[in-house]
Formats: sequence, structure tokens, C-alpha cells
Amino acid sequence: MRTLELTCLVAAFAMVGLATACDDPQSPKPTADLLPTGSTLAAAVTTTGSSLDPDGYEVWVDNSFSQSPPDNGVAYFNGLSAGDHRVALEMVSANCLVTGTLGVTKPYNPRTVSIMAGVNGSTRFDVGCASVGSLYIATTTTGADLDPDGYTISVDGASQPVATNGNVTFTGLATGSHTVAISGAAANCTLGGANGQTANVLAGGMTDVSYTLSCAPTGSGTGSVTVTTNTSGANLPLNGYTVTIDGTFSQPIATNGSVTFTGPAGAHPLALSGVAANCDVSGANPVTVAVPSGASVTTTFAVTCSAVAPLAVSGHAQLGWGSATPGNAVEVFDFAVRQDGTSGAITGRFRGIDYGDIHPSGLPGSLTTDPVNDPQTSFVAYRNTSPSECKTASHGVEFDAIGRGDEGDLRFYTVQVCDDGPAGSGVDFFSIYIPGGDGYGKSGVLTSGDIVKK
Repeated sequence: MRTLELTCLVAAFAMVGLATACDDPQSPKPTADLLPTGSTLAAAVTTTGSSLDPDGYEVWVDNSFSQSPPDNGVAYFNGLSAGDHRVALEMVSANCLVTGTLGVTKPYNPRTVSIMAGVNGSTRFDVGCASVGSLYIATTTTGADLDPDGYTISVDGASQPVATNGNVTFTGLATGSHTVAISGAAANCTLGGANGQTANVLAGGMTDVSYTLSCAPTGSGTGSVTVTTNTSGANLPLNGYTVTIDGTFSQPIATNGSVTFTGPAGAHPLALSGVAANCDVSGANPVTVAVPSGASVTTTFAVTCSAVAPLAVSGHAQLGWGSATPGNAVEVFDFAVRQDGTSGAITGRFRGIDYGDIHPSGLPGSLTTDPVNDPQTSFVAYRNTSPSECKTASHGVEFDAIGRGDEGDLRFYTVQVCDDGPAGSGVDFFSIYIPGGDGYGKSGVLTSGDIVKK
């Protein structure tokens, strides 16, 4: 940081009267972007570490006004009224973490900053960056009699289990080359391609690795399975669906119809695809069916359709590097929220755990919304619109809810998410804000997980 920039930061925190701009062209000048009168808020950012965010940040006040300071700089907001204001640091690279603050008791982002009438205010976001990234490893398995207990993925000797058709993420990996291997496949399953792949990890990025396997039937003889569809509701699809066996062989099937597959006896996965947006499959999809030798079995997919397509968002989101264990600066959020297209009713479940916030009970702080098991919790509003952080407007969702904390208290909160890329792309965004008291907020690009908007 240049001396002039450091002078700007010190002045921002020491100010009592109106903050003045520095002459450094890299520091944003005070601008009357709110009202001509009122107090000024100086929001400073200091960034340390390696692989600093190349694009800087965005500082938002009250979700309405923003400026874009560099990694080490100050954003000024003039004409603010007295009272509490929500201040958020956005567009933080995935390899960077807000580590501390000035003027608040905890490193919350966003946070609430109080301004007195006629008195200027300030706050600071301390950001630490590291040359680390993630590896996202996915497995795809086709055939019959799939490995029942999945496989093991190893990165430089560290291992995690993975499902036969699933994925795992390794976070906090140093930048550079890493060796990825898969093991534990059943004797009837064959790996396609080379094992022991080399993957290059980029700072703040997520690198994809994939393994494809095929499994042969373990039994003898042949049998058959008849697949039936039972569709009810409104606006039924006219073109039916597609049913696929063993991840390989497909047949078209009517909305209310049946098809038969004949082949080797064994456990066969069956999947129904081509389901319209206003329709949902009840129960498991795909489903595994055991086909006995010399016999025939039947399985049914029940589908329900509504007059208007529902809105839905779901995901598993991790913020922060490292394992989700108490004491680590890691937050994990799991959610599935849906708004019925006809009635507008909002259903679903949300759970968040902050492993860096250890309560007197010795457990990490948590928040849960589960109206089925806890009727005092609920989803209040669902907005199928984009928060400012989303790269594409149509990829964003916001919802308001009432959740129960691990200490029994009920809290109102708002969640913003962005489904900005395919699974494992490392560009999805998550934000939660709990107002009141000293406030609580966490936001950033996912270090692990995926968000899906339908």
C-alpha cells in the first residue's frame, strides 16, 4: 500500500467532522450520491495476505447505494440520516475472508453501523486472502449392480468417501498441482480413463475433476421390469417423459403409460426425465429396482402437476476454508425452499451452522426453519429476483423467514443467493442477514457446495 493510501485510511477512522478525499486517484472521492445534507460514513477496506482480490470490492449501504473501493481503500457515503444503516462488503473473492472489524463487536458482514445526527461515522472491513483453492470431484456410474457403498477419493493422500453418483469438495488446498485418485470400486465396476489425475488449483477458484465408471451385472439369467407413470393434477405435459435404465438405455413413456425393459437380472437404476417445470415426481428418482432371473417386476413413478410452475431454490453452501468443525471460521447452510405457483404458499426447510461462533453450551451457533416440525418457524416471503451480487439477474433468489436459534430464540432473517454457474463451478453466491441487536451477517462466494434455482 502506498503511503498516501495509508494516510487516507487513518484519516477515515480519526475523522470527527466531514471526511475529506485524498488526492490519490486510486481512492474514491467523497461524492454526494445520497442527499445534499446529513452525515458522512467512511467505509474502509484493508486487505492482507496473498492472491488479493484482483477486482476490488463493492460496499453497499442499506441495499441502495454502492461504491467500489480497491483492495486497500475507502468508500465515502454522504447525506446519511441519523440511525442504523446496513453496511455490506460484497464481491469478495472466494479465497478471501472478512477477518475483523472496527466499530462493531464481531466480524459481521454485513453489519449495522449507527450514526448520530450531525456526527460522521466510520467502519472498517479487514480482509485476509490466501493462495488457496478447491477441488470438486464428481463420479458418474452406469450399468447394473452398482457399488452399494460408493468409492473413496484421495487428494495428495487425504481421503473422503463419495457416492457412486455423487461429488465431494476438498477446500483450502494450496495453489498448484495436486494428485487425485479414486479407489474402492467393486470388482464388477470398471473405471473409464486414467486414475491418478493431476489437477491444477487456482487461488480462490474451484477446479473440476470427474471419474466415470460402468458396472456389469453380477448375477446370471435375464428378467424384465415394467415402468408405469401415473400423472395427476392440472396442465399435464402433452409429450410425456423419458425413462432410462442403467444410465444408458432410454425409452419414451406417456404421461400415463408403461414401457418394459428386458435384460440381465440384477439391481438396475431407473430414472424419469423430461418432467415439466410445473410437475413433480413423488418419491425417489432415480430408483433402484431388483430384477430377478426369469421373472418380471413393476415399478411406478407418480407425478403431480400444478396449474402454474412453482418457484424453487435449494443448495448446500459453505463459506470459509477448511473443515466444518467447531472453532473453524466456517459456515454451512443447507436449504430447500419452494413457492407454489398456484397458491403462493412457501414451504421448505433451512438450517445454518456457524462453526466459528461457539455458544456457552459448547455447540456452534445454528438457525433452523422447519415449519413441519416447528410451526412457530416459517417462510415469510419469496422473491424470484436477483440481489445485486448476481452476475445474471434471472439467477437470483431472496427469501425472508423466521427461524429458531440453538438457544431457543426466534429470529427474523433474509437470505440472498445466486445460482451463477453449473455445479462445482465455484461462482455461486450466498448471503444471510439477521437484523436487530448487534446484527449478524455472512456473505461470499461458495468455497464448497452448489446452489440450484429452478
